[in-house]
Amino acid sequence: MISCRMRGAVRALGVVCLLACATPASSGCEPIEGIQALLAPGRVLLLGELHGTVESPAFTGDVACHAAGAGLDVVVALELSPAARSDIETFFQSAGEPSDRRDLLSGSLWQQGYQDGRTSRAMADLLDALARLRRKGHSVSVALFDAQPPGGGQARERAMAANLAASIEASPETMHIVLTGNLHSRITKGSRRSPDYEPMGYLLSQTLGIEGLTSLNVSHAGGSAWICAPACGEARIGGRGSERRWTIEIDEATRPAGHHGWYGVGTVAASPPAVGEHQPVVSRTDPAPVAPAPEPAASFPAQTAEILQPFQGSWQAYQYGSKAWTIDIQEQRFRGVLGPDDWYEGQIRLRPDRDPAEIDFMIENCRCSYRGMTSQGIFRLNGKSIVLAAPTPGSSRPDAFNPNDGRMVELKRIQTKKPE
Repeated sequence: MISCRMRGAVRALGVVCLLACATPASSGCEPIEGIQALLAPGRVLLLGELHGTVESPAFTGDVACHAAGAGLDVVVALELSPAARSDIETFFQSAGEPSDRRDLLSGSLWQQGYQDGRTSRAMADLLDALARLRRKGHSVSVALFDAQPPGGGQARERAMAANLAASIEASPETMHIVLTGNLHSRITKGSRRSPDYEPMGYLLSQTLGIEGLTSLNVSHAGGSAWICAPACGEARIGGRGSERRWTIEIDEATRPAGHHGWYGVGTVAASPPAVGEHQPVVSRTDPAPVAPAPEPAASFPAQTAEILQPFQGSWQAYQYGSKAWTIDIQEQRFRGVLGPDDWYEGQIRLRPDRDPAEIDFMIENCRCSYRGMTSQGIFRLNGKSIVLAAPTPGSSRPDAFNPNDGRMVELKRIQTKKPE
């Protein structure tokens, strides 16, 4: 059972009610292989995404379409600020004219400077699709569950889980379709950086019980996405699945880490912010661009051989509470391997003139939930080893080394024997 003390959070959560009425199925649903088994009153479906693609919001809209067409009451929960509640409510009550969408996009949610893919054109299109379902008389609502408590990271996971639990408690017979980053959607404890990390999906499963909750990670064949690593823009990404689109696969033998299964969307395309200009696609396989002239003092320096030299080579990484793994670094490229099917790769960049010195691990590809994200850490040289404080990607950069917070890693150089 969900604690009654969560009831008071429902108003702050920002549930935007559309209309409750049983009507025939919408003819606009794109077929989804395997969806029928998941359509049930009280079902909670977590859809883990890589922010900034066209496909995941579109898939979410079609799931909602099928659920509404089956006569279910539906809540689509989005990783957006509850502060946007009144703007979205006004939009849902409008006639859906182009001017109504422009009014929606003039709100502060869409105008903010940092655009990480959650306020994309595809997300605005999803709201359009849900509003059309409302106008056809279906019982559909939208919940906004993002939270930004002090400290971020684990505190944010707990706050978002509480927000979602409050919505579910308020309407226990409603099907909840939750679109969120694929770290937050994990239903198992632990992350690459900390075995004790508790994602939102895990916390929600502990609150609700696992029955009735299904978590799916996105499967795609690569393409492009709008990502922040840490600068925001369009980028080419590698695939992590087949080219099959609009499919659901739940198989114990092939389930992804932290999820029950996959939802397939085929090739993905970047969806830029719903407002403003955006950058052109940059291939991840292109040569590194020539370093621009220095801009703000906060920018990283040109990554010269001298700056990168202390990190060059092969390293054994040790973290308290976790097994050791290896990291190979050649110039700015790194590849970390934890096991035969557990790896990540991308670029590093260093700012050694800070106190403490700073390092970014920009993850371009991986067998993990962090593709397109950046771990912003700090480091110090410790004789023949290097000590890192490297937080979960997406978290804020630490300002001190704390051996008790689960983020401390020591790199020890792997010595290779010289041929005799």
